[in-house]
Amino acid sequence: MLGRKKNNVTELTISNRTIVRIIAFLLGTVLLLRVLENMRHPLTLVFVSFFLSLALNPIVTKLSGMLKSKSRVRATAIAYAAVTAVIVAFIILIVPPLINQTTEFIREVPKTLSNIENQDSGLGRFVRRYELEKQLNDFATDWSRNLGSVKGPVVTTANRIFSNVISIVTVFVLTFMMLVEGPRWIKGFWKHIPIERRAHDQEIANKMYRVVTSYVNGQVLVAAIGAVFAMIALVIASTIIGVTVNTVALAGIIFLFALIPTVGTILGASIVVLFSLFASSTLALVMVIYFIVYQQIENATVQPLIQSKGNDLTPMLVFIAAVLGIGLGGVLGGFMAIPIAGCAKVLFNDWIEDKSFDSDGSKQ
Repeated sequence: MLGRKKNNVTELTISNRTIVRIIAFLLGTVLLLRVLENMRHPLTLVFVSFFLSLALNPIVTKLSGMLKSKSRVRATAIAYAAVTAVIVAFIILIVPPLINQTTEFIREVPKTLSNIENQDSGLGRFVRRYELEKQLNDFATDWSRNLGSVKGPVVTTANRIFSNVISIVTVFVLTFMMLVEGPRWIKGFWKHIPIERRAHDQEIANKMYRVVTSYVNGQVLVAAIGAVFAMIALVIASTIIGVTVNTVALAGIIFLFALIPTVGTILGASIVVLFSLFASSTLALVMVIYFIVYQQIENATVQPLIQSKGNDLTPMLVFIAAVLGIGLGGVLGGFMAIPIAGCAKVLFNDWIEDKSFDSDGSKQ
């Protein structure tokens, strides 16, 4: 690229080689983005596996140290067996009651709608006042008819479940392999780092590693706190109202979804409120009020305070990171945003220290 000035007029000349390079760069960028888009799902599985291996590594390392053989394979297998046992117990305890309750609710919908118009309640009087009996009867009839034609949705749901199961198994296998082979990879990686930089870089890597593990431990604690308080609220509310609900199962749902920062409690609360509605509309209303209040408390105090300690981030930065992560990457983005922000802060602090050393001449 050459600039040439003639008669006070600047001429810009671009060589053919430069044009070809620009076009090649643009085409390469588009092609790379296309490849990344097509590989989005597999890359997501690899990234999730990497994150889980970092989170589980302290447990596996401790277990391997306790074993006589010091085998990471056995330690990883023990950790996996424990996690699998917890998951199976969770499924057995929670899924069957929820399925039964949902099935019963679906079957009772036509009967419930038919009874509304005869009830001496606010809803029944509303229906009779505005002559909505025909619409209710038509809806009940359509509901009953559609119950017998669910083959298509069932097949679609089964396909999605099968696809999700394959993804989960893939993550489990990748995480297992990373836990077993990870130390060997890391040792080989550090061998290629110059000795004069190795100690410093290892210190930075250890700080980032502690950020991830602290985040996982903190999020589990946040989820446990949310589940315990939700169960207490369900027990008190259902006892006062005089209805029966599976409080342990519903609290388990809160714990599972609360592992997702910021929005997880909202997702879990929506499911709990829905199943509370099956038992009593009053209970559902009480739980809506409870979750609104608790969500504000959790987002303003519990979540930021716990996560800010492990990630060396202020509560405001934790909240901003979670919101940005959810906006960019959905649920997965929200889950990964806080540890990524913590790791970025570690790198930023190290860069600031290097700059300060350079400016005062302490580092040559």
